[in-house]
Order: sequence, then structure tokens, then C-alpha cells
Amino acid sequence: MDHQETSVEKEGVADSGLIDLVFSWSMEDVLNRNLYKNKVTEIPDTFSTVTSYMKTFIPSLVEETHADLLSSMKTLPQAPTCEILAVTPKRHKNAKDFSYVIIIRGSGEAENYEPQTGDLIALTDIRPTCSDHLNRLGDSYLIAYVRPGRDNRLFIRSSKPISRGGGRKLFAVFLINMTTNVRIWKALISEKANTNIIKNVLQVQPNSSQGGNSCSICFSKEKCSAAVSNRWPSMGSDLNDSQKAAVLNCINLSKCTHQNTIKLIWGPPGTGKTKTVAMSLLALSKLKCRTLTCAPTNVALLEVTARLLGLINQSLDNGKYGLGDIILFGNGERMKIDNYDDLVEVFLDYRIEILAQCFNPGTGWKHWLESMIGLLEDPQQKYSTRDDENDFQTFEEFVKEKLNSVGEHVEFCMVNLYTHLPTSCISLEVVTDMIGALDLLNSLKSLLREISTLARYCPLWAGASRYEDSEVCFTNEFQNSIQKIKDTEIHREVVSLLTKLANGWRQSLKNKITIVHGTCAQVLQKYKVKGLLNLIWSVDVLQENSDYVQVLKIWDVLPVSDTPELDKRLENMFRSYTTAEMNLCLLRCVDGDAVVPIRMLVDSSSSHEAEADPVQVLSKPLSSLSLKDKPQTSSSEPQSHRKTRNNMPRRQRK
Repeated sequence: MDHQETSVEKEGVADSGLIDLVFSWSMEDVLNRNLYKNKVTEIPDTFSTVTSYMKTFIPSLVEETHADLLSSMKTLPQAPTCEILAVTPKRHKNAKDFSYVIIIRGSGEAENYEPQTGDLIALTDIRPTCSDHLNRLGDSYLIAYVRPGRDNRLFIRSSKPISRGGGRKLFAVFLINMTTNVRIWKALISEKANTNIIKNVLQVQPNSSQGGNSCSICFSKEKCSAAVSNRWPSMGSDLNDSQKAAVLNCINLSKCTHQNTIKLIWGPPGTGKTKTVAMSLLALSKLKCRTLTCAPTNVALLEVTARLLGLINQSLDNGKYGLGDIILFGNGERMKIDNYDDLVEVFLDYRIEILAQCFNPGTGWKHWLESMIGLLEDPQQKYSTRDDENDFQTFEEFVKEKLNSVGEHVEFCMVNLYTHLPTSCISLEVVTDMIGALDLLNSLKSLLREISTLARYCPLWAGASRYEDSEVCFTNEFQNSIQKIKDTEIHREVVSLLTKLANGWRQSLKNKITIVHGTCAQVLQKYKVKGLLNLIWSVDVLQENSDYVQVLKIWDVLPVSDTPELDKRLENMFRSYTTAEMNLCLLRCVDGDAVVPIRMLVDSSSSHEAEADPVQVLSKPLSSLSLKDKPQTSSSEPQSHRKTRNNMPRRQRK
């Protein structure tokens, strides 16, 4: 059945612009519900030419535009309105083209509307509450179409000349937006459009043996790419048979080199067309097939994007790596993109803004990464050159504050780089390294928080709050080793042991590990961690002003196989201790089930006596001192960790 020209086309509708046609309607025409009754024929199933196909939809488009305008008349009291302050004619070669430049009153309580390109507006001297009010200006129904402007000026084309006699006010009242209708109109009447796609859809080529059919060579589930076939059971589980067939068709045709084919997916409302399109786009993205998705309305485009993002997010394995391969672009204001939190991440304008921050030479990823490396390599140097406004901070407070602030910027840049850059610009290997680095950074910050909490809640072996004065000393070797350990369970057990040690707990004799002999064996303690590592620690003695103070010295946490080498180095160090110093390290003060640190006055007159018999000297003021190991019961393990410190001098605390 071929299409026959309708009465609407005979009236010259196809030869005139859609805007001219709308301008030709009087108010009576607009309000006439039956204006196009019996003038729009049923669209046929087949067409002999592309031209007949295109012309078939013109009457339907005109009727739909009229229906939209009629509907707007029912809501005039609520229609967005603004006052026009100035109207300036714009010269044009066509005398019937009434073009103007207008200036409107700025938005405020009384103004809730700023005309946009494509808006059809009514011009009147009052804020209308009914359709009759649109006929007040010279007893004539006057409307205008908003054109693209520039330099913050609004251009309009009106249906008739605009006259503002008597200094009357002039208002612009929003009726409908015709952008989509005008685009469709231009596509239908264009004589220079590429119609190859339409020819394939219509199958109007009588001599074509392929037409719009699928390529028999490529169309089969078995031919599906490995990138999709591995995921197909889960991808296709939510599709019915016809939807699966449509998706598989898209997959195979994207790789077809035998013919250039287009497929039409059609169906009544509610049959899953959007779902099928989204699943097809997901499959094509897995094939690294560049795909452009278009829609006649913003609503339709946003719906497809939302469906696709839901599927993409379920398939991501490394954070949001891969999201950068999807870009949504368009007029953000018309899309009302700010109302779609889940779509903002893939919106082009937002992506440009985020990546511009990440690549800023002064405040981007390179700057913050270098800052973090400098902080980790030499925190003491950063502390000594800190800003004057941070002079009140202790070393510990400075390091924690800098790790948090710089770490936030590093994480922001890294996450946004692998989220928003296309996979062609950033490899999976780099992303894996980024995620690993962020995990280590978070582990370090967590460890510092826990150790700091340990210092507050474990007072037995805790010194003052300042970082340098803590009575649990951590060597650089220990800090380096703990940072290299990625196993969080090992981290927890190390912190648990440190917590219990700071609370005065000690292992019983039967559980102690003795690997070395000599001077080192008398002082050095080794506690197993997960059966794989040794936590090496000892009691040391420092002179603090006029006091001797016992401290816990945490030497290292390292594999059992590496322990002998450390033992040799420490053996040489302990040999330099005097007998008195060694005895002071071995003294134990027991309070109930807990070992507590010893603090005593430095008595220069008894120093010689201490060299001869330190036990006798020290036992006089402290009756609870003991040189023997006593069975200890493990104290309850608080959820707190000990704060770290750099190496501190053994004999004299500064």
C-alpha cells in the first residue's frame, strides 16, 4: 500500500516552515480541538519510496504540535511569565520576518521565567489567567518564537509586528517548546539528507538480496566475542527471547565486515525497548565498539543513560574504572542534569571540570603526589619547615594532619583520574597500582590513629602527649616494615601485641622464643605474629632530666628467617651497655598482673654503688621490684593502638 497525499499537504504544509504554520493559526484555530480531525491518515505498513515515507509523518507532526499548544491554554494561570522591558526591531531582508531583540526583567520574586531557544511565547499586556487575555494587545493574538541569541541578548521572531502603544507593559508567557518538533520537521522535508539508513530500514531496494536482514555468516551466539560470551549468561538472564535475539544481533553486526546493515528494534510501550538498547550498549562497550546513542528528547536519552549506567556499575571490577568510556552530553540546563545525581558523573561538562582540577599544574595530581612522597620520606624535615600558623602543633599532630589533608587530595585525584579518563588513556595496571597505593595510605592513616589511641588509653607505658616524649619507641626499621605489610590481619595482630605490651602484659616463660644467645638474649624479646613474623622488642632506659625512665623499644617486625641478621646487629649494640645499664633494662616492677615502667632519681653519689650492685640500690625505694619472670595473665585487649615515634637517644632524652 503506497501513501497518498493528504489534504494537509495539498494546503502547502510540506512547503512552508512549521513555525510559519503555527503563526498562521488564530486563537480560534488553537482552541479548535477538531482542527485536524479527519486530516491525518493512518500511517501505512510499507512504502515504495523514501519520499513517501517522509511525507507520511508531516500531518502527524502538525497535529501533535497543535495538540500541545491547545493543552498549554488550559494551564495559562500557572504558565511561566516575565516582563519585557525593551523591544528593538532587527533589520531583515524579508519584510514579513518580524525579528526583534528584547530585554527582560531580571529574575526575582515576581519573575520566574527566562525564555530559552525554541520556546513559543505569547505576548500580552497583562499576566494572563485565561486564553481571552492573549487577545488584548490590539485585539490580536500575538505569539513569538525564541531564536538562539548571543551576548546575553534574546532574539525573537513574532507572528505580527509588535506595537507598545501608550507605554503599556509587555509580558512574555511560555506556551510550549518547539525544539524537537522543529528538528523533526527539518529532517522530514530535507532534500539533502543521507537516506541510506532509512532505505535499509524500509527495505525499498528491490534488487537487494540482503536488505535489512542479518548477515548469516556473522549472526550466531557461537560467533559472539569472548569479551561478551564470558559474561553472557549473567548479562542475558534478565531478557526474554526476543530481547536476547536483538542484543545478539547488535553484537554480531558490530563485527560484521560483509555488509553495512541497520536493524530496527520496535515494540509497543512497556515491551522493554529501553532495556534492550541499554543491554546492547553494555555489550558493545565490552567489545570496545565506539557507539553514538541519540534520542529525540532529553527524557528518552536520560532514561537510556540511567539504564546503561546501572548495568555498567554492576560489571565494574576495579572501582569505577571504565566509567570514563561513557560520555553524556547535551544542554545541561534543559536536561536538568543537576536533578540526576547518578548521571552527573558521566556528564561531559562535569567531567571536564573534574579533570581540569586533576591536571592543574599547581594543585593537581602531580603536585599532591609529590607532597605525599616528600612527607613520607622525611616527615621531620617537613615539620621543621612548617608554616608559622602551625607552630603550636606537635610533631605527631602535624604528621597526622598532613597525612589526612594531603591524602584527601591524592585520593581525590587518583579516584577521579581512573573514573573519568577513558580506558584507552589509562591502563588497568596503572589503576591497580593506584588502588593499591590508596589502600596502603589508608592503612597507614588507620595505624597512626590506632597507635595514637593506644597512647591515650594505655597509660602504663605512655609518656606525655608530645610525639617526641612517648615512652614507647618505634625505630625507623619497624615503621618501614609495618608500612610494607599489606595483610590487614597481620596489622591487627601487631597492634594487638603492642596494646597488650603497653598495658603491662608479658608472655609466660613457656611461650617465649629464644633464638639467640649472649648479651642480646638477656634483653631482647621475640613474640610470634601469625606464625610467620617476629615482633622484636626490648626494655631500654633513658635519662630524662634527673630521672632514669624505662621505655619499651620496638625494634622491628620481620620474617622469622630474617631475625638472626637483626640479632647480630643488636648483639653488637647491647655489648656497648655498661653492667649498670643492662641491669636497669632487666629490672621489672610488677603491679598485680601488669609490668609497669620504672622511674627513679639519678643519684650521682650512688652511681658507683649502682655499678657494683644496682639491685641492692634500687630495691631500697621500690620494694615491688623483681628480677624474676612471674606468670602473667593476659589483660583484656583494648581496641586502641600506640602512637609511633622516630629513633630516640638511649641514654639521654632531650
